[in-house]
Amino acid sequence: MVYWAFRLGSAVARAVPVRVGYAVAGFFGALVFYAWAGGRKRCVRNMMHVAAGDEARASRLARRSFANYAIYLVDFLRFTSVTAEEVRQRVVFDEWDRLEAERSGNGIVFVTMHFGNWDLGAAAVAEHGIPISVIADTFGDQRLNDLVLGARRHLGMEILPAERMGPSMLRALRRNDVVAMLIDVPQRGPGVEALFFDAPVAVADGPARIALRTGASVVAVMLPRIGRSERVIGQIQPVTFTPTGDQERDVRELTQATMRALEGMVREHPEQWYIFRDLWVADRKGGR
Repeated sequence: MVYWAFRLGSAVARAVPVRVGYAVAGFFGALVFYAWAGGRKRCVRNMMHVAAGDEARASRLARRSFANYAIYLVDFLRFTSVTAEEVRQRVVFDEWDRLEAERSGNGIVFVTMHFGNWDLGAAAVAEHGIPISVIADTFGDQRLNDLVLGARRHLGMEILPAERMGPSMLRALRRNDVVAMLIDVPQRGPGVEALFFDAPVAVADGPARIALRTGASVVAVMLPRIGRSERVIGQIQPVTFTPTGDQERDVRELTQATMRALEGMVREHPEQWYIFRDLWVADRKGGR
């Protein structure tokens, strides 16, 4: 059922002019903002931190986040037919030398969020000739796996299933490859706390742990969309950190340094951050 719904949605998304698809998606995203009370409340709570307590601005940002996420879903449905040439045209990025300099022999851990069009970032790296592995959730329907994950492999990415990613990540980094990870994902365990917009958040500790274990560089990455176009701008910020040898302290401090870099990027385009669950610790304890 899900497989055929995806196939139908993908066919419609490819058949409709992009601008029309984005306009319709943005409209329905805004409708979902009003219809989904729980998601709306959580997103507004998150944006209250970004908006420094300005409730009216937080509500506007949350509504635009819903609309932008619906637009991202149009891109997701169209991704199965994207070509390498389209990736080159859609990703604006001119810091390849800087990125290559971060590959010191132990690879790079790309850390990003559900922001902009993050799929295109990995595709652009692969198209440029840098080996990249992407952590991805798998679907229960093997046909859907073959369709969605196959599209990424076709563009040169290696897919690491989230449920068994550990050894594969280590091998990739030891080959001096790039491994891309999302840090704002729901945690199976406690994760790690870090300050984000001046208050503690609970985020994934995996990026810091794997980087410390392998000696990989850590680079914060965002792909904000340019207006309502298909194009995105690649933004990178290498994270400077010197380990102390105290593992748990290093995990916390490297995560903190990473979140500080990501905060600056979110601050520029907060309406392109899709965060519909409580991320801040105080909100998780007291929110509904």
